[in-house]
Amino acid sequence: MKKKLKEWLKRYLPAEISGTITAMIAAIITYLLTNNRIISAYAGTMGENIGYYGVIFVREHLIDYKQSRNQGQKHTTKAFLKTNRNLLIEFGPSEMLDSLIIRPSCMLIFPLVLNNFSLGILIGKLVADLTFYLPTIIMYELRKKHLR
Repeated sequence: MKKKLKEWLKRYLPAEISGTITAMIAAIITYLLTNNRIISAYAGTMGENIGYYGVIFVREHLIDYKQSRNQGQKHTTKAFLKTNRNLLIEFGPSEMLDSLIIRPSCMLIFPLVLNNFSLGILIGKLVADLTFYLPTIIMYELRKKHLR
C-alpha cells in the first residue's frame, strides 16, 4: 500500500498544488469583483480545473510522446487521442459530479460556516478533494490494468 500511495502522490500532487493555487486565485478575485459567493464558488471550481487538468494533460501527453520516441515511433493522432481517452476514463466519472455539484457546494458552504472566505474556500476545496479521489484512483487503477 505504501508503494501505491507514493505512486498516487507522484501522479496527483503536482496537479493538486497547481489546482489549489488557481482555485484560490479565481475564487478570491471573483469575490472581490462581484461580492457574490455563488459565482465565486464556481469560479474557484473552474480555476481549480484549469490548474489541475493543465498539469495532468501536459504531463500525460509528454510522457506518451517520449515513450513513442523511445520506441522509435512517431507520436500519431491516434496516440494523442488514446491518451485523451485514458484521461477521460480516469477522471470523467468523478469530475462530472465534482465540478457541477460537490466542489462548488463546498466552496460556497465552508466560507459561510467558517466566517472566513479564503480559509473556507481552501477547506471546501480540500473536502471536495476527498470525494473526488476515491473514484478517480479506482478508475486509474482499472485503466492501468485493462488499458494500455
